Amino acid sequence: MKWALVLSGGGGNGIAHVGVLRELERMCLRPDLIVGTSMGSVVGGVYASGKSADWIYNYLKNDFNIREAVSLQTIKWGEGPVVKALVAGEALRNLRTKLGAESGELILKRLREVTGNINIEETPIPFACNAVNLLNGKEIIFTKGNLAEAIRCSIAIPPFFEPYEKDNILYVDGGFSDNLPVHIAREMGFKKILSVNVVPLRKVSRVNIKNGMDVLFRLMTITINGLHRKDDATVSLTAYKGAYNFDFDHIDDLVEVGELAVRNQDKLIRKKFSSWYSRKKKNA
Repeated sequence: MKWALVLSGGGGNGIAHVGVLRELERMCLRPDLIVGTSMGSVVGGVYASGKSADWIYNYLKNDFNIREAVSLQTIKWGEGPVVKALVAGEALRNLRTKLGAESGELILKRLREVTGNINIEETPIPFACNAVNLLNGKEIIFTKGNLAEAIRCSIAIPPFFEPYEKDNILYVDGGFSDNLPVHIAREMGFKKILSVNVVPLRKVSRVNIKNGMDVLFRLMTITINGLHRKDDATVSLTAYKGAYNFDFDHIDDLVEVGELAVRNQDKLIRKKFSSWYSRKKKNA
């Protein structure tokens, strides 16, 4: 029984995807295709390259530090480092003179390391991700070429990361085309699809909007959700606890959110995506 897993974007919230993958592994469920957008392309792409969910968890927990994965030099890091970066003088100067506050060069280097710098055609699990061609506004779907570069294109959320330039095209975050691209899996021939959304559009109270960054991210969430194409997945999960958009420090909390999202739909997921479970029910 072939099925596809579609992982949404969502910044730090996307760490919940690691919990989804851990729980699916415990259920002995392995997708035949992974489609990711933005942070979903990071987690999904690394997983598709052959790393286990536990490996990704341990890497995020012990080896990855967002403070060492950006190239800004004059930042006084604290809570919410990316937010701090954006209000720092260096970042503001970059926004005036460059295409984004952060070049993304170190992120790309990390992506090359953790994926083995392989091409998408070489991944043990077939993989696809999307980005937007900034020059013509069209969605681009990557199903071949360098895996790390495709992911870098998909996570280039302005104005934080510079667009990624490749073949004289500027690519930005795929969420601005479709942040939960179930349609890609459909177009690749998959009928059974499990989708995971980590940034659902929900009403917030006035106290949640404290500064300009809150306004900007809220506007992005509204815009991105408005750009969703129809989510006609076989099973649709929401893995969301609260806004961790730029916070990569609450690894365990976010992973647990993903695990619980799967556990809460355990029976339905087994029924729809487990060949063994289907045969057992049929023969009962």
